[in-house]
Amino acid sequence: MKDKLRSITIDKYIAWIMFIVLAFVPLFGNLYNTQVFGKFLTYMILALALDLLWGYGGLMNLGFAVFFGVGGYVFGISLSCQNGLPAFMQALGELPWFYKQLQSIPVALVLGILLPTLLALFLGYFIFTSKIKGVFYNVITLAFAGLFELFITTNQVYTGGSSGVNGIGSGLAKLTIGGNRISINQWYYIAFISLILVYALCLWLTECRFGKVIKSVRDNEARLQFLGYNPAVFKMAVFAIAGAIAGYAGMLYVPMTSFFSIESAGVSFSTMILVWLAVGGRGNLTGAMVGALFVSFLQSKLSSAMGDIWQLVLGVVLIAVVLFLPNGVIGTLKNMQYNHRTKKRVGADE
Repeated sequence: MKDKLRSITIDKYIAWIMFIVLAFVPLFGNLYNTQVFGKFLTYMILALALDLLWGYGGLMNLGFAVFFGVGGYVFGISLSCQNGLPAFMQALGELPWFYKQLQSIPVALVLGILLPTLLALFLGYFIFTSKIKGVFYNVITLAFAGLFELFITTNQVYTGGSSGVNGIGSGLAKLTIGGNRISINQWYYIAFISLILVYALCLWLTECRFGKVIKSVRDNEARLQFLGYNPAVFKMAVFAIAGAIAGYAGMLYVPMTSFFSIESAGVSFSTMILVWLAVGGRGNLTGAMVGALFVSFLQSKLSSAMGDIWQLVLGVVLIAVVLFLPNGVIGTLKNMQYNHRTKKRVGADE
């Protein structure tokens, strides 16, 4: 038993401790803190999705927030349509046909995952069958985010434009469990359980045969082709899985804020997700979660305490982390643990 405990890597311990602490947030925090940390939980799920794609698959995506945005917009618009025509659609006179279908919550939940999955498949098929790589690949993913942002902001009567989707709170009031409205605490635990399940799913995916192939795509694509695999198929698969998880995270985000706008789906937010992984350590699921939680918490505290200069302070902190901890916080701790264990084995052999 002791040997098994000693063999567990430090990132697993940190993940367990983090889950235990997060489980008690609604019990000891106020309603505001529960909402804030509930939002952080959705960010952690989103970070896991990108880590699966970038950390393990080696596929950086400069427009990854789009998939989060599609899930958020679908569920947000569905909730805003529960009482009829939302304020931002008044110019239309009546709900468009597609939005009438979204008044069904089960339909919205399915589409909130299905649409980002299909969008990711489409983007992946276009990129990987065309064998686009390097800087051109990054430009396409960035342009993808820019086009999505343009579409949202120029179609205000359908998406809320730059003002975002409003009227979500009244729609949330209609969602019940056992005849009672779902509280913020209940939404928090839905997000918390979802985080654990997504973490378990990603852990399994990275350790099964699929995960080994994905890591081979990242490390040596030519060797994988020599062994008879088609890298494009596996790239599209991991793109679709990451897109689905991101869309689900976007839906969970909506009840925590009762609002959704392009700020949570555009180019700048896509960049922030990359920062989470750089800070926590990409290629490590715990690192992705820690990075999302740490940077989001720091951003929240600095913005309320320092006003307009918070971005400068946050930037300095992030640059320091990247410079002195190039493998991220968790990656560095894991390397230190490995070196310590190696020294102990060498000393025991001598």
